[in-house]
Formats: sequence, structure tokens, C-alpha cells
Amino acid sequence: MDPYGNLMSELGDAIRAGRERRGLTQAELAAEFGISKSAVNQWESGKNVPDQRKLGKLVQLIGLDPAVAAGVPGAASAALAAEPDDSDATRAPAHTRVSRETPTNGRPDIPVWASAEAGHDGAMVLVNDPIDYIRRSERMLGVRSPFAFYVIGSSMSPAIEHGDQVVIHPNLPPQPGKDHVFLQEQPDGTMLALVKRLLRSTTTTWKVRQFNPAKDFDLPKSKWSKALMITEKRVG
Repeated sequence: MDPYGNLMSELGDAIRAGRERRGLTQAELAAEFGISKSAVNQWESGKNVPDQRKLGKLVQLIGLDPAVAAGVPGAASAALAAEPDDSDATRAPAHTRVSRETPTNGRPDIPVWASAEAGHDGAMVLVNDPIDYIRRSERMLGVRSPFAFYVIGSSMSPAIEHGDQVVIHPNLPPQPGKDHVFLQEQPDGTMLALVKRLLRSTTTTWKVRQFNPAKDFDLPKSKWSKALMITEKRVG
């Protein structure tokens, strides 16, 4: 048997296992690289091998074993990818996108906004009236005006579950591939909010994705004027 073919098959099996372990479909994994679903299928079937940069990103995104990647000729430096690449970091999937950092010591000063179900498409009402305060993690040190809230609804499950607490960095520009909260200001001063994954932005719309039920759709910017990045998900 062809030893190279065996290595490609082993790599393909490892990519499939890692993707499934993270709860991603082939289409969702493909979206993280800006490639087609069929390209991911070729990886997993052993018909093609990701280049070194993509292998490196797979190590980060789905927990691909660097030793398996490095075993394929032409990919010997894939293990280099265990170090995050800044150009790719903004496109990590939900499972790595939301942080589980331990809060640092110090006075709790990030307000937790009140949230309530609004009744359609996983929409929530957010009220800028703190129900609690939490401590900053290291990545939030120095960030101006961050806030947090509890997610209501399961439209983003399993990436973000009902009851998860998320932290918002309000000063970062929207980034495709990241999860965001999209805000629509209401006359009474509250905000209608949707937590979705941003796929791309046009001059008039946000193209977004949800997972439960799975669908992609457009949010008009004329109504949903703000897209704020979810920087962390707090657990425990």
C-alpha cells in the first residue's frame, strides 16, 4: 500500500474527528477558511492535504494533533501552528472564540446588563441597568466601557448556550467569523439584541448565521445599527 496515502487517510480521519468533536459541520469549518465544503470533504477523505497555514489553524481550531499533521510530507512544520497566528485569530470558530479565562483579582467593574426574552428569532431585550458586576480578565484590562449579559435562548447552541454569560468589547470593529451581539435601539431606551455569528458585512446588511435551527440570513443595518464583538464567555 502507498504509505503517503495512508498518512493522508490518517490526517483526514483526524480532521473529521476533531471537527465532529467541536460540533462543527463541514460547511461551518469551510467558512472559517473561506473555502468550499467540498474542499473540507477532500481533506477528510484523504484526497487532498491542507497547506501548512491551514494545518496550523486546524491545530488551534479543532485540536488537530500536530504530530499527525507533521507526519504528512510537505507539512512537517505544521506543528508550528500551535502558536496562534494574529491574521487568523479573528476567524476562530465559536468554540475557541469565546474565552474561558479566569477573572483577575481586583474590584468587579464590568456591569452585567439585564436581559429578557423578546420572543422571536432568539431576540432579547437588553437594559443598560446593571444587575451585577464582574471582574475583568487579563484580555479586558484597559478596555473602555465593556459590559456583559446572560444569553437568553438556544439559537446559537452549541456554541453559546442559554444562560451563558458573555462579555462584550465595544471598541473593536466587527469581524467576520466572530460572534457578535447586534443591537437595535428602542424608543424607551432599551435595546433589542440578537446574538449571531457575523459572516460578512455589506453597505446595507449584516449577513449572519445561527445554529439552532441552522440558517443564514440578513439583518438590515438600517434597523440593526450596531454589531459588537463577543470577546469572552464566562463559565463557572
